[in-house]
Amino acid sequence: MTENTVSSPLDSHKKTRRTQAERSEAMRIRLIEATLKCLEVDGYAGTTVTKIVEAAQVSRGAPVHHFPSKAALIAAAAEHLMRRFYVQLGVAMAGIGESEDKLTELIMTSWKQVFGASENTVILELIVASRRDQELATMLQKLWISAFSTVGAAAEHYLEPKSNKDNVRHLMILTQWLLRGMAMDKHLVFNEKVIEHYVRVWCKVMAGHLKTKGNVETRPPRPEFWDMSLDSLDS
Repeated sequence: MTENTVSSPLDSHKKTRRTQAERSEAMRIRLIEATLKCLEVDGYAGTTVTKIVEAAQVSRGAPVHHFPSKAALIAAAAEHLMRRFYVQLGVAMAGIGESEDKLTELIMTSWKQVFGASENTVILELIVASRRDQELATMLQKLWISAFSTVGAAAEHYLEPKSNKDNVRHLMILTQWLLRGMAMDKHLVFNEKVIEHYVRVWCKVMAGHLKTKGNVETRPPRPEFWDMSLDSLDS
Protein backbone atom coordinates (compact mmCIF):
# COMPACT_ATOMS: atom_id res chain seq x y z
CA MET A 1 0.00 0.00 0.00
CA THR A 2 1.40 3.37 -1.02
CA GLU A 3 1.01 6.43 1.15
CA ASN A 4 -0.20 9.55 -0.62
CA THR A 5 1.82 12.62 0.22
CA VAL A 6 0.15 16.00 -0.05
CA SER A 7 2.49 18.91 -0.77
CA SER A 8 1.56 22.23 0.74
CA PRO A 9 1.91 25.50 -1.21
CA LEU A 10 4.77 26.40 1.18
CA ASP A 11 6.69 23.23 0.22
CA SER A 12 6.17 24.01 -3.44
CA HIS A 13 7.44 27.57 -2.91
CA LYS A 14 10.60 26.33 -1.13
CA LYS A 15 11.28 23.87 -3.93
CA THR A 16 10.93 26.63 -6.53
CA ARG A 17 13.27 28.90 -4.57
CA ARG A 18 15.94 26.17 -4.35
CA THR A 19 15.66 25.48 -8.07
CA GLN A 20 16.09 29.16 -8.90
CA ALA A 21 19.17 29.37 -6.68
CA GLU A 22 20.64 26.27 -8.31
CA ARG A 23 19.99 27.66 -11.77
CA SER A 24 21.56 30.97 -10.84
CA GLU A 25 24.67 29.24 -9.47
CA ALA A 26 24.87 27.00 -12.55
CA MET A 27 24.80 30.05 -14.81
CA ARG A 28 27.44 31.76 -12.70
CA ILE A 29 29.77 28.75 -12.97
CA ARG A 30 29.04 28.49 -16.70
CA LEU A 31 30.17 32.08 -17.21
CA ILE A 32 33.26 31.57 -15.05
CA GLU A 33 34.31 28.41 -16.92
CA ALA A 34 33.77 30.20 -20.26
CA THR A 35 35.92 33.07 -19.01
CA LEU A 36 38.72 30.67 -18.03
CA LYS A 37 38.52 29.03 -21.46
CA CYS A 38 38.80 32.41 -23.19
CA LEU A 39 41.72 33.45 -20.99
CA GLU A 40 43.57 30.24 -21.85
CA VAL A 41 42.94 30.53 -25.60
CA ASP A 42 42.92 34.30 -26.22
CA GLY A 43 44.86 35.70 -23.28
CA TYR A 44 43.76 38.54 -21.02
CA ALA A 45 43.79 41.23 -23.72
CA GLY A 46 41.78 39.07 -26.12
CA THR A 47 39.14 38.05 -23.59
CA THR A 48 36.06 40.18 -24.25
CA VAL A 49 32.50 39.96 -22.95
CA THR A 50 31.38 39.03 -26.46
CA LYS A 51 33.77 36.06 -26.59
CA ILE A 52 32.75 34.96 -23.09
CA VAL A 53 29.08 35.05 -24.08
CA GLU A 54 29.81 33.03 -27.22
CA ALA A 55 31.87 30.45 -25.32
CA ALA A 56 29.20 30.09 -22.65
CA GLN A 57 26.41 30.09 -25.26
CA VAL A 58 24.25 32.46 -23.22
CA SER A 59 22.46 35.72 -23.85
CA ARG A 60 24.33 39.02 -23.95
CA GLY A 61 22.65 40.12 -20.73
CA ALA A 62 23.62 37.04 -18.69
CA PRO A 63 27.02 38.34 -17.47
CA VAL A 64 25.54 41.66 -16.38
CA HIS A 65 22.90 39.87 -14.31
CA HIS A 66 25.49 37.88 -12.36
CA PHE A 67 28.54 40.18 -12.36
CA PRO A 68 28.57 44.00 -12.16
CA SER A 69 31.51 44.32 -14.56
CA LYS A 70 33.96 42.40 -16.73
CA ALA A 71 36.59 43.01 -14.04
CA ALA A 72 34.35 41.36 -11.44
CA LEU A 73 33.86 38.34 -13.73
CA ILE A 74 37.62 38.03 -14.33
CA ALA A 75 38.28 38.29 -10.59
CA ALA A 76 35.66 35.63 -9.85
CA ALA A 77 37.23 33.36 -12.47
CA ALA A 78 40.67 33.85 -10.91
CA GLU A 79 39.34 33.03 -7.44
CA HIS A 80 37.48 29.98 -8.75
CA LEU A 81 40.56 28.59 -10.49
CA MET A 82 43.03 29.26 -7.69
CA ARG A 83 40.76 27.85 -5.01
CA ARG A 84 40.39 24.72 -7.11
CA PHE A 85 44.18 24.51 -7.51
CA TYR A 86 44.88 24.78 -3.81
CA VAL A 87 42.08 22.53 -2.66
CA GLN A 88 43.58 19.88 -4.96
CA LEU A 89 47.00 20.72 -3.55
CA GLY A 90 45.72 20.46 0.01
CA VAL A 91 44.29 17.01 -0.69
CA ALA A 92 47.58 15.94 -2.27
CA MET A 93 49.53 17.30 0.73
CA ALA A 94 47.54 15.00 3.00
CA GLY A 95 48.96 11.99 1.20
CA ILE A 96 52.62 13.01 1.47
CA GLY A 97 52.97 11.24 4.80
CA GLU A 98 53.20 7.92 2.93
CA SER A 99 56.33 9.05 1.07
CA GLU A 100 59.83 8.42 2.44
CA ASP A 101 61.27 11.51 0.74
CA LYS A 102 58.75 14.08 1.89
CA LEU A 103 60.82 17.09 0.76
CA THR A 104 60.94 15.93 -2.87
CA GLU A 105 57.30 14.83 -2.75
CA LEU A 106 56.23 18.22 -1.40
CA ILE A 107 58.03 20.17 -4.12
CA MET A 108 57.05 17.82 -6.96
CA THR A 109 53.42 17.87 -5.80
CA SER A 110 53.46 21.69 -5.86
CA TRP A 111 54.81 21.60 -9.42
CA LYS A 112 52.44 18.95 -10.78
CA GLN A 113 49.26 20.14 -9.03
CA VAL A 114 49.69 23.89 -9.46
CA PHE A 115 52.63 25.51 -11.20
CA GLY A 116 53.16 22.93 -13.93
CA ALA A 117 49.46 22.36 -14.62
CA SER A 118 48.21 23.51 -18.04
CA GLU A 119 45.55 25.70 -16.40
CA ASN A 120 48.33 27.70 -14.74
CA THR A 121 48.76 29.60 -18.03
CA VAL A 122 45.56 31.43 -17.10
CA ILE A 123 47.02 32.44 -13.73
CA LEU A 124 50.19 33.72 -15.41
CA GLU A 125 48.05 35.81 -17.77
CA LEU A 126 46.19 37.27 -14.81
CA ILE A 127 49.38 38.01 -12.87
CA VAL A 128 50.69 40.10 -15.75
CA ALA A 129 47.30 41.82 -16.17
CA SER A 130 47.08 42.59 -12.44
CA ARG A 131 49.91 45.10 -12.79
CA ARG A 132 47.34 47.49 -14.25
CA ASP A 133 44.21 46.20 -12.51
CA GLN A 134 44.09 46.88 -8.78
CA GLU A 135 40.90 44.88 -8.18
CA LEU A 136 42.46 41.83 -9.79
CA ALA A 137 45.76 42.41 -7.98
CA THR A 138 43.99 42.50 -4.61
CA MET A 139 42.22 39.22 -5.34
CA LEU A 140 45.41 37.47 -6.47
CA GLN A 141 47.34 38.81 -3.49
CA LYS A 142 44.88 37.28 -1.03
CA LEU A 143 44.98 33.96 -2.83
CA TRP A 144 48.78 33.87 -3.03
CA ILE A 145 48.97 34.47 0.73
CA SER A 146 46.66 31.50 1.24
CA ALA A 147 48.80 29.43 -1.13
CA PHE A 148 51.98 30.24 0.78
CA SER A 149 50.18 29.36 4.00
CA THR A 150 48.97 26.00 2.65
CA VAL A 151 52.38 24.85 1.43
CA GLY A 152 54.23 26.42 4.36
CA ALA A 153 52.07 24.67 6.95
CA ALA A 154 52.53 21.29 5.26
CA ALA A 155 56.30 21.85 5.01
CA GLU A 156 56.60 22.74 8.71
CA HIS A 157 54.55 19.68 9.57
CA TYR A 158 56.83 17.23 7.72
CA LEU A 159 60.19 19.00 7.55
CA GLU A 160 62.73 20.65 9.83
CA PRO A 161 65.84 22.78 9.16
CA LYS A 162 69.28 21.21 9.15
CA SER A 163 70.74 24.26 10.90
CA ASN A 164 69.49 27.25 12.85
CA LYS A 165 70.29 29.42 9.81
CA ASP A 166 67.54 27.75 7.78
CA ASN A 167 63.81 28.51 7.97
CA VAL A 168 61.38 25.93 6.56
CA ARG A 169 58.61 28.34 5.61
CA HIS A 170 60.97 30.89 4.05
CA LEU A 171 62.61 28.22 1.89
CA MET A 172 59.24 26.93 0.71
CA ILE A 173 58.10 30.44 -0.22
CA LEU A 174 61.30 30.80 -2.22
CA THR A 175 60.54 27.44 -3.85
CA GLN A 176 57.08 28.60 -4.93
CA TRP A 177 58.55 31.71 -6.54
CA LEU A 178 61.10 29.55 -8.34
CA LEU A 179 58.41 27.19 -9.63
CA ARG A 180 56.31 30.10 -10.86
CA GLY A 181 59.27 31.42 -12.83
CA MET A 182 59.83 27.98 -14.35
CA ALA A 183 56.15 27.84 -15.29
CA MET A 184 56.53 31.15 -17.14
CA ASP A 185 59.15 29.54 -19.42
CA LYS A 186 57.36 26.21 -19.78
CA HIS A 187 55.97 26.93 -23.25
CA LEU A 188 59.51 27.61 -24.53
CA VAL A 189 60.86 24.22 -23.48
CA PHE A 190 60.50 21.47 -26.09
CA ASN A 191 60.26 18.68 -23.52
CA GLU A 192 58.46 18.86 -20.17
CA LYS A 193 60.86 16.29 -18.76
CA VAL A 194 63.60 18.92 -19.00
CA ILE A 195 61.77 21.18 -16.56
CA GLU A 196 60.93 18.27 -14.28
CA HIS A 197 64.64 17.39 -14.24
CA TYR A 198 65.50 20.86 -12.96
CA VAL A 199 62.70 20.79 -10.41
CA ARG A 200 64.37 17.67 -9.02
CA VAL A 201 67.74 19.45 -9.11
CA TRP A 202 66.17 22.11 -6.90
CA CYS A 203 64.92 19.37 -4.59
CA LYS A 204 68.53 18.25 -4.14
CA VAL A 205 69.60 21.83 -3.36
CA MET A 206 66.85 22.10 -0.76
CA ALA A 207 67.93 18.76 0.73
CA GLY A 208 71.09 20.54 1.87
CA HIS A 209 68.96 22.79 4.09
CA LEU A 210 65.90 20.74 5.09
CA LYS A 211 65.26 17.21 6.29
CA THR A 212 62.27 15.02 7.08
CA LYS A 213 61.06 14.96 10.68
CA GLY A 214 61.10 11.59 12.34
CA ASN A 215 57.96 9.71 13.42
CA VAL A 216 55.37 12.10 11.96
CA GLU A 217 52.23 9.99 11.61
CA THR A 218 49.57 12.73 11.65
CA ARG A 219 48.40 14.69 8.64
CA PRO A 220 49.20 18.39 8.13
CA PRO A 221 46.71 21.07 9.25
CA ARG A 222 43.62 21.52 7.10
CA PRO A 223 44.23 24.20 4.45
CA GLU A 224 42.14 27.29 5.12
CA PHE A 225 40.39 26.84 1.76
CA TRP A 226 38.68 23.76 3.20
CA ASP A 227 36.90 25.99 5.71
CA MET A 228 35.47 28.23 2.98
CA SER A 229 32.36 27.63 0.92
CA LEU A 230 33.57 25.46 -1.94
CA ASP A 231 30.22 24.73 -3.62
CA SER A 232 31.18 26.88 -6.61
CA LEU A 233 34.17 24.64 -7.30
CA ASP A 234 32.08 21.71 -8.44
CA SER A 235 32.05 21.34 -12.20
